[in-house]
Parts: sequence; structure tokens; C-alpha cells
Amino acid sequence: MERLTEMNTKLLKNISGALLVGILVSGQASAGYNDLVKTLETKGTITADEAAKLKIVEVTPDKKDVLGLKITGRLHLQAGYLDQKNDVNSGDWSTMEVRRARIGISGKFPGNISAAVEANVKPSDTSVSSATLKWKNSDMFNVGAGFDKPKSSLEENTSSASILTVERSNVNNIIAAPGETTGLWVYGEMAPFFYHIGIYNDEGVDDARNSSNVEAEYLFNAQGGVKFDLTEKSELMAMVTYLQSDDPNGNVGGDFESVTTASLQYSAGPIEISAEYLIGDDNGDETSGFYITPAMMVNDKLQAVVRFEMVESDSSSGVRASSRYGRRTDTVVIGKDEDGKNIVADKGDEYSALYLGMNYYTAKYQKIMFGIEFSELKNTKAGTLDTTSLFGAYRLRF
Repeated sequence: MERLTEMNTKLLKNISGALLVGILVSGQASAGYNDLVKTLETKGTITADEAAKLKIVEVTPDKKDVLGLKITGRLHLQAGYLDQKNDVNSGDWSTMEVRRARIGISGKFPGNISAAVEANVKPSDTSVSSATLKWKNSDMFNVGAGFDKPKSSLEENTSSASILTVERSNVNNIIAAPGETTGLWVYGEMAPFFYHIGIYNDEGVDDARNSSNVEAEYLFNAQGGVKFDLTEKSELMAMVTYLQSDDPNGNVGGDFESVTTASLQYSAGPIEISAEYLIGDDNGDETSGFYITPAMMVNDKLQAVVRFEMVESDSSSGVRASSRYGRRTDTVVIGKDEDGKNIVADKGDEYSALYLGMNYYTAKYQKIMFGIEFSELKNTKAGTLDTTSLFGAYRLRF
């Protein structure tokens, strides 16, 4: 029996050593890969149980000068139910959908160059979601270029696989969600400081207005902040982000000439608190608001989340009901005008919402999410729009 065990151990050692040559591990597996390397360095081998926990993706580069490739992706399934009413009528609405389905690949090349491409692969949406090329010179100075989201807020630039609520806040989506666009940026950090400065063309993937350089329209983006390790298990981050657009039809310029966001995030053990204050300016008319999101790990797998948000606007129609799913119910359609077009009551000037949720983590990037949100949009064409939303979701990232 000892000899058989010894043979199995040697076989595992040889197999694991061979598999480690020329492979990259994605998502959750990357942590397993690092653990494996440490184990091999310490013990010179791994057990059968340790080997079984590995999820290895073998990628063979087409060119010899590719240092490594990694396959990434995410699948997000979602369900929602709404009960909604205003001064004119009431109703409900429900849905089940593939919220996101993306596949991507990233690679490292000589000269500290890296590249990444990610695409939407939903049947209703097949498009590139990001395509970037980066040169890492040092921690202090790095250069990036390509098609990606500008830096606009903490919540907007947190991956959809990592946000703690089923949907981002409505105040973020109204003010600080410009969408992906093409640009050039520099970024880096010199602890405790970090920064990002970029120039973007402020147009979406379906808009090629600036491709002929008829008029040099742009989006300027700057972000700076500090991050402190307060204790061994607690840290604090504070930052300010600014967007300025001279494109009246652009992703930001269509609603605002400038956007300013102040962000704060604190974590200590099982507790995490995120908060942001956002201001969008459109020719002197301001739309502003905030959210605060405390969360706590109840145990190793279960997390409780609360979010409260408020937003108000100088414009009587500057605040809109949430796109998921407040605008989709028939309740917001309150009649027909003289031309037979729908009269829609989904815009007002003041909004507030309370979200209560629970997240169950089956793995670091795999979770089941449940949430209920109570929201109120005031001063629409049909008075106050009251909405109760129930959410259920499954998030998988690899």
C-alpha cells in the first residue's frame, strides 16, 4: 500500500508539473494556481485532493512571443417583479433574462505590454464591450488606450461581477454612466496616492461622428485619490472624479457638460461601507444626489446589504425612473396626446430608494442574490410614482 501511495504521489507530481507549463488559470482558478505553486515550492508535490480543486484552462498561443493568455467571461441570470402605481393608474410587471453574457481573452507580451478584449455574446447583443492595450512602465506611470469605460464613479467602475446589489444605483445611472468609448489615458500610483487622466472621443460604438475628424470633440477625464491601510484588516479609500465634455451629443454631453463624483469606501473585517456624492451640470441646471451602501458578511458565505439613495434635479424632468425595471411597466403610460403618441410619466425632479438584499457566495465570483427595493419618483406628469421591485440573480465569473 505504501508503494502504491508513493507511486500515486510521484505521478501527481509529474502530471502537475507538466500542466503548469504554458497554462494560465482564469477567474477563481487563478487563486488555486497560486496556492498550487506555493504548495509545490514548500512540499515538492500536491495531494490528490489539492489537484482535484484546480480548474485549469490550457491556452496555446499562435505566436511564440506571447508570454501568456487567459480566457475570461461572465454569465449573469436575472429575474425581476415590479408593483407600481401613480396618481393615474397602477400595475405590475415581471421578467426573466440573461442580464449579461460575455467572453474575453487577455494576454501578456514582451516589453510590459498587455491586451484584453471582451465581447457581449447575448443573442440580443453581440458586440465588443471592451478592447484595450496597456503598457506598464512602473507603478507610478502606465499608459492605456482602446475602447473602455472612462473613470466616472466608484460604483460604475466596479465590475458587474463584484457589485453588491443586483443593479447599480439610479443616481449613478442617471449622472455617472457614460458608457464605453475610445480614448487614451495614463494612470498609476505612488502609495497612498493614485491617479487616472484620459482623453476620450465621448461617442458610443454605434456612433462614428468623429471618425472623419470634422470637429475635434472630446471628453476629458481625471481621477485622483488616496488609499490607506488603517490596520491589518481595515482600509480607507477616498477619491474625486471629474468628467468634462464639449460634445453636445456625446455620452456625457447629451445630459451634462460636466460630472463630478466624490467617493468614499471603508472596509474592516466583515464590514464594508461605500458612499458617493454625484453632481451633473447642464448649462447651470444641476442634477445631484448620493448613495450609501453598508454591507456585512454574516458568515463565510452569507452577506447582508443595504443601500439608500436620493437624487434631485433643477429640471422638472431631470430624474428618470430606473431602466430596470421602472420604465418598462405600462403604469408610466398615462394616455395619448392629440397625435396619438403615448404620454409617458417616468420623469420627475426628485427620487429616493431603499434596497435590502442578501448575497450567498458559492465561491468568490459565484453568488446568488436576492433584493427588494422601495422607490419613489416625485412630480411626474402623473404625480408620485411608487415602485416596489423584487430581484433575484445568479452571478458567475470565470
